[in-house]
Amino acid sequence: MNADPANDDLKYEAAINISQLITLEDVMVELYTHHNSVKNVMESLSQYGFHLCTVHLVDSHYCSDPGKFISTLLLSLSAMMQIELPHINVLSKVDLLAQYGDKLLFGLDYYTEVLDLNYLLEALDDDPLTRKYRKLNAAIISLVEDYGLVSFIPLNIKDKNNLLKVKNAVDKANGYIYGSGEERSVQALLACAVGAEYESERVGSMKDTYENFAPMDS
Repeated sequence: MNADPANDDLKYEAAINISQLITLEDVMVELYTHHNSVKNVMESLSQYGFHLCTVHLVDSHYCSDPGKFISTLLLSLSAMMQIELPHINVLSKVDLLAQYGDKLLFGLDYYTEVLDLNYLLEALDDDPLTRKYRKLNAAIISLVEDYGLVSFIPLNIKDKNNLLKVKNAVDKANGYIYGSGEERSVQALLACAVGAEYESERVGSMKDTYENFAPMDS
């Protein structure tokens, strides 16, 4: 089943394809995170008892451009502050990073854990176009690091184990413990708490998979 009208590259034959019924233009509505419209929608849903979590997807190709990645960090922080919900930042399409391997300055964990951003600032000096915006980018980096809130979970849609990690991260963020029909016990509660991943486990096996084309940060 394909429930995404924007998916124009199906890797399987769908028994039910929503694209045959509607187009993306028919249903797409653009909501801006800096406008109160998104926040108002979330508050209305919360009043009906929904436990919500923001999942903010960022395309991994932005890692190939230091200037774009810095702007992505600012956008992610802005969304976290404006929407005011449990929040997960996801670095999507990581399986496509191989296409940008020669442009990646650091390893995957540098981007997911948002390590020392001054290295990105130095990289901007190598580009005449971005060099003149050094003070602006330095201010953005300082702001992001002062809050210390932004990090990313890598997402490879073709990796079921990775999808499970992202799902579990969302469950933990919105306070999910017990589902319908699940055992409600102290053991289950402790298992959920113990199951929280360390920062290094977010990348997991992906680090080994993609380090063969991405240079390591020094």
